[in-house]
Amino acid sequence: MPEFRFDSIADFFAMGGYGFYVWVSYGFFAVVMGFNLWLPYRQRANTLRLLQARQLRQHGQAGIESDMRQQQDAQQQQGEAH
Repeated sequence: MPEFRFDSIADFFAMGGYGFYVWVSYGFFAVVMGFNLWLPYRQRANTLRLLQARQLRQHGQAGIESDMRQQQDAQQQQGEAH
């Protein structure tokens, strides 16, 4: 069995008088690690949303141009028929 250097849980949390610094350091570490996991997820979601919006704009514009060409072709065919 491993031998513990602390007589009680309170001694463990006190860390020989340095408990505040130790636990703040662990807390800071946890926050930084959480941020390092969350930030790429958020950036990926933003990038995908921007790409989707760009793709919709491009296809929407192409759709408008295609409709205009079809209308012009129809007008030309009507003009040739008369």
